[in-house]
Amino acid sequence: MSSYNFKNITVVPPAKDLIDIILSKTQRKTPTIIHKHYQISRIRSFYMRKVKFTESNLNEKLTGILGEFPKIEDIHPFYADLMNILYDKDHYKLALGQINMAKHLIGNVAKDYNRLLKFGDSLYRCKQLKRAALGRMCTIMKRQNSSLLYLEQVRQHLGRLHLSTPTLALCSYSGSRTLESPRL
Repeated sequence: MSSYNFKNITVVPPAKDLIDIILSKTQRKTPTIIHKHYQISRIRSFYMRKVKFTESNLNEKLTGILGEFPKIEDIHPFYADLMNILYDKDHYKLALGQINMAKHLIGNVAKDYNRLLKFGDSLYRCKQLKRAALGRMCTIMKRQNSSLLYLEQVRQHLGRLHLSTPTLALCSYSGSRTLESPRL
């Protein structure tokens, strides 16, 4: 079993903030000007690039979130039991599973809309397909808001946990009574 530093988990932004981060990054890092007199292949590639870029950034963010949270099976049994008591293991796994499913759905949306963009016949149609693709990706992320908020609460509580190796020390003072084992 490996030791785990819970304090190194980065902040999990709410869905609205995550969407704002991704869309502003897409706007900043991809070309923004296209003209209708350009060849249709150039117009298609312009919008396909935006869809791919948005999908790859969302994928990167969600993979980072999933990778930083510990798997309950991989941590010390003491912390696994503590997490089960404090956060309900099933709810924790469900939240991580929903984030993982959202990552796959976003990948599928990007793939489907890039396939449709290959057959876009005008600037307007390509732009509408890009808007629809980014809108569906954002809708998928908005539906994950409760999972993201829950994981942020778990992250805050895990950061407060003491990280020494869990041990149980029994001490006895001379002249004190001995402990009796409880009867079951």
